[in-house]
Amino acid sequence: MAKGSLLVGWGEIIPGREKAAKATLNNAMQYCVRLQLEGKIENFEVVLLEPHGGDLSGFVLITGDKDTVAKLRVEDEFVSMMVAVQLVHRNVKVVGAYTGGALHALFGMWDEQEEKLLLG
Repeated sequence: MAKGSLLVGWGEIIPGREKAAKATLNNAMQYCVRLQLEGKIENFEVVLLEPHGGDLSGFVLITGDKDTVAKLRVEDEFVSMMVAVQLVHRNVKVVGAYTGGALHALFGMWDEQEEKLLLG
């Protein structure tokens, strides 16, 4: 099974929506737990960042089968969850990510392309 990862990140809470943001994060965590119990994802990790001057306040890193994780992005429930997050946070982002073995494979592709560039 090829590993895939998806980063779902968010920025600061929109002022006045703090309670809704907490409820939205709780709902998102329940959604991720359910995905894991159903075997749709292998695992997920929630990360909250300390203040650093950037636009990213936290993220969830979802990992599982590459094709299954990629399909999450277009499932209605996932899209609905992202809409909910956008209503309470600024700078919401959903980005494919490379971790573990997938990262190793990417570095292999990098080496191949670099060699082609040097030979060309």
